[in-house]
Amino acid sequence: MNRVQQVQGDLQAVVRELIDEAPWGWTNCMPQPAHTAVERHTEEDPGPRVAPDETGLVAYIYVFDLEARRLDMFSTYVGDDGKRISSVVFSPTGTPDLPALDLLPEEAVIEPPLPGEELSPQALQDWLKGLPALERGSTFVDWVDTEECPDHSLSITFRVVAFEDQGDGEGEVLTRVEEQAWNAVPPSARLEPERVRNFIEALVEVVRKDSRLLDSFWIAGQDSLRRSGARQRESFARILRAQAARD
Repeated sequence: MNRVQQVQGDLQAVVRELIDEAPWGWTNCMPQPAHTAVERHTEEDPGPRVAPDETGLVAYIYVFDLEARRLDMFSTYVGDDGKRISSVVFSPTGTPDLPALDLLPEEAVIEPPLPGEELSPQALQDWLKGLPALERGSTFVDWVDTEECPDHSLSITFRVVAFEDQGDGEGEVLTRVEEQAWNAVPPSARLEPERVRNFIEALVEVVRKDSRLLDSFWIAGQDSLRRSGARQRESFARILRAQAARD
């Protein structure tokens, strides 16, 4: 979906590129900081193959219908019988009619906008530093920094830091540091700072109530500001709890 938007709706160009990349194709179509926009398999590392007798290796198949300007997602899990899970239709300029192919019912909400002054990286950092602590025993979240990305989104750098008591009377020692760059705030959401605050506060609330979610990868994977039209803290909390239940 991201690739179609990048080429402004030219589905044929995306399909041509996929064909040209055969038989190895893409492993990742999402832009990442400090990485190329498209990472590819190689002859040396071809990745999992799609085959009737190896359905556990690849979970989904994606099919472009150029005439209908539609992208379909099918399941290849054993027992699913190749059922279609979801579909998205693109406008002539590449805008999808859904923000994601795997939306949860809780994400299918559209609430009135909360317009305000554009959120700056510093304002976001100040909010983060004022949040209640996210911690579990000797494990905690450290909100390190915020920055504006080239596409004007805001990225949050944070660490999950863990200490452990060695039991030798010497106190605790550092055992783990996980750092993530969380691209949490899309450009459009910056114009609704209260919406961003509600999302961040809801995430803190949900994680504080379920310490299993004090996981850097889970936190960095939350993308409710893009995937939903939610704007109220309670709505974001419902979405995050549903995400946790699915994960």
